[in-house]
Amino acid sequence: MPVADILPELRKILPAGGVLTDPAELFVYESDGFTIAKARPAAVVFPTSTDEVVAVVKLLAANDVQIVPRGSGTGLAGGCVAFENGVIVATTRMNRILSIDLENRVAHVEAGVRNTQLSEAAALLPGGSAFHFAPDPSSQRASTIGGNAATNAGGIHTLKDFVSSNHVLGLEMVLADGQVLQTGAPGGAYEPTAFDLPGLICGSEGTFGIITRLWVRLAPKASGFRTIVGIFGDTADACEAVSEVIAVGMLPAAMEMLDGRMVKVIEDAFHFGFPPEAQALVLTEIDGIEPLLDGQMNDVAGIFRRHCALSVEVSADAATRAKLWKARKSAFGAIGRISNSYCTQDACVPRSMLAAVLARIGEIGREYGLDITNVFHAGDGNVHPIFLYDDKDESQVQNTLAAAEKVLQYCIDVGGTLTGEHGVGVEKLHLMPYLFDQATMRQFQSVKIAFDPGERINAGKLIPSEKIKVTLLKPGRHVPQ
Repeated sequence: MPVADILPELRKILPAGGVLTDPAELFVYESDGFTIAKARPAAVVFPTSTDEVVAVVKLLAANDVQIVPRGSGTGLAGGCVAFENGVIVATTRMNRILSIDLENRVAHVEAGVRNTQLSEAAALLPGGSAFHFAPDPSSQRASTIGGNAATNAGGIHTLKDFVSSNHVLGLEMVLADGQVLQTGAPGGAYEPTAFDLPGLICGSEGTFGIITRLWVRLAPKASGFRTIVGIFGDTADACEAVSEVIAVGMLPAAMEMLDGRMVKVIEDAFHFGFPPEAQALVLTEIDGIEPLLDGQMNDVAGIFRRHCALSVEVSADAATRAKLWKARKSAFGAIGRISNSYCTQDACVPRSMLAAVLARIGEIGREYGLDITNVFHAGDGNVHPIFLYDDKDESQVQNTLAAAEKVLQYCIDVGGTLTGEHGVGVEKLHLMPYLFDQATMRQFQSVKIAFDPGERINAGKLIPSEKIKVTLLKPGRHVPQ
């Protein structure tokens, strides 16, 4: 049935203003942060409770309408784009913090609660400033906790704090037929079971159902910090320094790397005084027990110097630390100074291969006539090449997609994997069979069908689907001239 025919029923289910159909309003929901993949949904709906999600899902399922879950749309793989005239179910109005239990270090939240909103709320409670929700994607002021879980989001401090699944204790999810699944540890207590369903659901990218509530871990904040900034005249030296820090047994809270082009962009935007000859910058943070930090800081600085750093600056100053991390988290926004459009890729490779991977990325950029810069989580080998292009030039768009495919294939070939934190969505869907053999892909499909037999929820994302096929790369149009 056409979506237009069930709009009156949708409006009965939802509060006033809970259904968008105006093309001008739908324009905002054509894509997420991966702007190459675009499709206008038939409608966007905004439930405010689990019961409303259930009613919406049952109505859409009864009429065989594609259902696409969406948080705040900060994803970077096209995971919440509604193809085939689908309806987006946005959980951003389900934004209540239901409880914060500091004694047990657990919070119960609706899916639309923003990442930083939870930490800010905890800080208002007596003793709560000592705790936070640890996952910290760069979009954390806008991204929702439900979206964090659905994509298993990481962030700058993933090296030590790990990804979202390590902080999710339990989940409530509405399945494709409207049933409500509650799994994990709703009370916050650890309950070992044969199957780790929360761990399976985290990272499923909305293909199993719509996450509506979560029970998440609140972690203690570190009380002491040191920041080490190493400037290098050679990218390979910087990569080798990162590898040695981890190889000697140290575990920094974060190790971020920027290549020379990105250093210049940051310098032009924030005026830190970085030298023009800088070809790489490694921003490292260590945290922990105050009496031990100076020794660890000096160890890191010594490793940087052994690997020919042009300069090493260390600091225990909170204001300097905040300024440096603000600059790092603003890096992608600063790219607007040098390019009309950009596409951020995401792969994970062995740290020992970082120098080779960056060199190959540069070669591929030159092959396709593209400018590529890099800012990434070096400590865990999570590379983020940023392809600069003009989205008004279709040949540049196709060259970007083709070059990104080559980069990802190379990362897999050297022992890496397809994604470190951004997910697969539609952007990398065609490369899943390149990474996984047919038997594994069949098992993935079996798991998807177990949750969603009719393939009504986010079909054609993460797992290839016969029901919905999306082709972003146009054969024959991506050969460099």
